[in-house]
Amino acid sequence: MVLQEEEVEINFSRTSLISRLFYFITIILFISYDSYSQYGYYKDVIKFSQSFQGGSARIQGVGGASVSLGGDVSSISQNPAGLGFINRKLISVGYGVTGNNSTSNFFGESSTVKNNYNQIENISLVLPIRNKNNYLGNSISKCPECSKFNIGFSYSKIKDFSERKFYRGYNDVNSIIDYFLQDSQGVPLSQLGNNEMIPDIALLQEAYDHYLINPDNDLPGSYFSFIGGFPLQEEEIITEGSINKVSVSAGSNIRDKIFLGFGFNFYSIDYDQRRFYLENNFEVLDDAGQWNFEGILDYLNLNDVFKISGSGASVSAGLIIKPSNSLNIGISYESKTSFNLEEELYSELETKYFDYYYEPEDTILRNVISGTGSTIADYSYKSPSRITIGSSYFYKKFGFISAEIDLIDYSSAQIQSYDFNDYVENAEILRIYRTLAINYRVGLEARLNKFYLRLGYNFLADPEKDITNSTHSNSLNKKSIGVGFLSNILTADITLTSINKKSVLSPYNLFRDQPVAEFDSNFSKIIFSLGIRINN
Repeated sequence: MVLQEEEVEINFSRTSLISRLFYFITIILFISYDSYSQYGYYKDVIKFSQSFQGGSARIQGVGGASVSLGGDVSSISQNPAGLGFINRKLISVGYGVTGNNSTSNFFGESSTVKNNYNQIENISLVLPIRNKNNYLGNSISKCPECSKFNIGFSYSKIKDFSERKFYRGYNDVNSIIDYFLQDSQGVPLSQLGNNEMIPDIALLQEAYDHYLINPDNDLPGSYFSFIGGFPLQEEEIITEGSINKVSVSAGSNIRDKIFLGFGFNFYSIDYDQRRFYLENNFEVLDDAGQWNFEGILDYLNLNDVFKISGSGASVSAGLIIKPSNSLNIGISYESKTSFNLEEELYSELETKYFDYYYEPEDTILRNVISGTGSTIADYSYKSPSRITIGSSYFYKKFGFISAEIDLIDYSSAQIQSYDFNDYVENAEILRIYRTLAINYRVGLEARLNKFYLRLGYNFLADPEKDITNSTHSNSLNKKSIGVGFLSNILTADITLTSINKKSVLSPYNLFRDQPVAEFDSNFSKIIFSLGIRINN
């Protein structure tokens, strides 16, 4: 199994000697293509650096547009300057319930799967260290010229990888065996038949051991398959894990006009993807144009396990100024985050034949299960820094409107490792990703006595340039609506968010006629936040 390839790669020629020679020449012509991007770690830029900000239900209700707001526990992780607005001790807990509905289209056949899960969204604590009250003995007097200083601790989930996808359909053009043949051409038989696993070709070795590909004695380094049918293909992809952020921040208020803050952020990444791929019902087309059951291979089952785990850290700083009572202007900066990551890959291949007699080796093929063993790689990933600029306008005490943008240079991400060629990966990052991507968020909150109504929109730009020939965009948008209640002691907020994501996936990559599954996924989440305000 090639390191960090989330998509198994493959092609296939079972015909004449001339076809095999043509195929071998094609492979040689594409050697530079294979070696140019053989690992795929550059995909971490989208996986780990493109994310919506977390936070309380209130802030998510206004689309996450909080850089200039302040006064909410979300300031701890997003703009620490906002801590300077808080006058009391705050304790807040957020909980989310998510529903995922994914519909696929594969060779004209549609499939739908649903998945539900729930988890803690955030936990926050704010402690005032010094406030506007000046303590003199047993008396307390107001000190408007004193600066306020608060410290905050928070845990927030900023990206959730949980997702389930499924597709199926008849492929009358090729099979995953095509990939094994495509990738095996030119590989010495001494390597494919080696009893010891070679990481870069471990899956090909398994295909060889299962008789899916066989050596052509007339052409050393060339392979063929005696399986000529075309299959029903299906795959289930289950992804779990998240990116979690723990922040420790401090903020100060100077004369209620200037708010300053700084913080430290600690990240943890847990990514786990399992793919269950199946081919069966192999059929061949006869001279009369009718599809008939081939009767050689009953089924082929390939299971892939792909895990990444690790941690990282960054620093952040922010500023909010109030030119007037009705206007806030905010800016925040978060440095690059340096992650230390470990990746693990494992594949298991199962084949079941209809007691097929393979004459060259005088053997009867039945059922075989084997695995590639785990391949582990350690590497570091440095994510891009982020600058956020925004403003909020307050209309008396009836509510506000808030808007902001992120400025991100995705091409500045970096990968370093002694386990693979990181130069190739960093070259891909520079080639593929934008030097300036702009995200934007806008939110509205209306107040009626102690109740609040909120609307929000959050847009994430596509980190990729327009040079990838991709059939879909990586941009995402999140819509939100929420309500809240505020009393002297208690805050309670509920927000509904929705995200629509379109994506494509190939079970294997071919130079031509590559099968592609298209997905239309909807994520709906209800977030509950409960906060307690304690007077000092």
